[in-house]
Amino acid sequence: MNDRELINAALQWHAAHVRRLAVGREKRRIDAQLKAGGDDGWNLQRIIQQNETGRQITELKRRELAALRALAKVCAKQRGHLQAADVIDVDGAVVLLSA
Repeated sequence: MNDRELINAALQWHAAHVRRLAVGREKRRIDAQLKAGGDDGWNLQRIIQQNETGRQITELKRRELAALRALAKVCAKQRGHLQAADVIDVDGAVVLLSA
């Protein structure tokens, strides 16, 4: 296990997260245009765009969640034996924290 794997997993999650946020922002813009009303010809096109961005968001959420799972797995490997219990010394008393 090296830091390169951890950095790679973190960057993959971050990229997936940024893409999902960008598509979500576009969907909110389309939703606002639909709510405002307007020309019926453009309205149909916006409804189609709204449906497509909704599908994109669903797919991007799945990819982001998969990247987050991979990041969690790499973090667990990185922590290794420390995940069993962490010891904290507070005023001379030893406290074990559950994992």
